[in-house]
Amino acid sequence: QDMLALNAIAEKENAAETLHDGEGFADPVVSITDGKVDVVVNAPSITDPQRAQIEDIVKRKTEISAENIVISLLNLGD
Repeated sequence: QDMLALNAIAEKENAAETLHDGEGFADPVVSITDGKVDVVVNAPSITDPQRAQIEDIVKRKTEISAENIVISLLNLGD
């Protein structure tokens, strides 16, 4: 049962990462823990529309509400 739950979480994380990568965010990392989502995007900054787009993707793929989504920026360069 626990293994199935972990697999379901991994699939959601992967789906969200794939969509973010397709939207122009290089090497995104999505982590789901205890009903909360952490998203790390390789960018020096993001606009409000980009933030909304990230939240929308995460909400659709994980079914977790926006107040439980934290978006962090990590600028590693190109």
